[in-house]
Amino acid sequence: MRAMTTWTGGVLLILTVAAAGQPVSVAATSNILTRYLDWADIHPPARVGRLTVFPITLSRTVDRLPPLLTMQQAMDRGLLAVEELGSATIEQARFVNKSRDRMIFLMAGELISGGKQNRTLQSDALLGPNSSAVLPLYCVQKGRWQGGKRFSSAGGVAPQAVRERAAAKAGQDAVWSEVARANARLKSSTASADLAAAVTKPENARRLAGLREKVAPHLPRLCVGVVAAVDGRIVAADLFNSPALFAAMRRKVLDSYLSEYGWPLAVRRSRLRPVAAVTAGQVRDYLRGCYNSRFAAGERRGVGQIYYLRGVRSGQTLGYRGRYMVHTALMKPSVVPVRPHPAPRR
Repeated sequence: MRAMTTWTGGVLLILTVAAAGQPVSVAATSNILTRYLDWADIHPPARVGRLTVFPITLSRTVDRLPPLLTMQQAMDRGLLAVEELGSATIEQARFVNKSRDRMIFLMAGELISGGKQNRTLQSDALLGPNSSAVLPLYCVQKGRWQGGKRFSSAGGVAPQAVRERAAAKAGQDAVWSEVARANARLKSSTASADLAAAVTKPENARRLAGLREKVAPHLPRLCVGVVAAVDGRIVAADLFNSPALFAAMRRKVLDSYLSEYGWPLAVRRSRLRPVAAVTAGQVRDYLRGCYNSRFAAGERRGVGQIYYLRGVRSGQTLGYRGRYMVHTALMKPSVVPVRPHPAPRR
């Protein structure tokens, strides 16, 4: 199906603002994200309850990465090992890529089980072949601080609010607060308040699968990502380098939204009034905001580079060699305490 809205030539994009009766033109910025968005097309949405998902495709092939392995694919093939450091800490673990020729993509919010506590990745990472990297984590399980050295993939992903707090480096207390809300929403109660147990609980897994089935038929074959809106407001986007990478991550991306917004909520009657639907034009304007946001290099994550998007839009981009946009997560701006409480040490 042809896209509802298309724009190209983003580096020449002109934004016009009325000021004292005269237009003010602002030249757009060019970087690995905006060069990707130059070719983005917005397709008709899929709606599931409060959640509306707009699929994104590319009208032209952008710089395409060689085939990547995801965390799940690499672990299933025995090509990724995750282990506690020699002196184990909550905030870090070592990720080892055993493949001779494939890079491994790791997405912020993916859950790992085992070690001394179950954790979630704070940020995206890209592991080069035959390499290892110590990556930042947050705990998603309270109380337990015992067990073996190795981790496995929990097979799930943290709900969107947990991903947002982790990406904003809001601190362990903020992450645990969101974990508690997620566990309550998902009706999961374990002795260690384990988020991995909540999202993989059989009845929750079945519900998520059912909700995904309502979205999947609306995603084009060459879909590279989605923009998500809730109650008439755009809240997030996940964009990937290629249709193949999105297809491999689609379940986890959708589950992060659905586990946050797909569950019934107890709301006051005053909040039940109809909400205007988000339009493709609003999605276009939302993505155009990336052209007028600050795009600054941050930490290295394996062979990948984190870039922070701040200003009109907030989020993170994982890049490679300054040329490839691997994954971008746009999120609601988070209020981060100046001095977050340190994570407790066991």
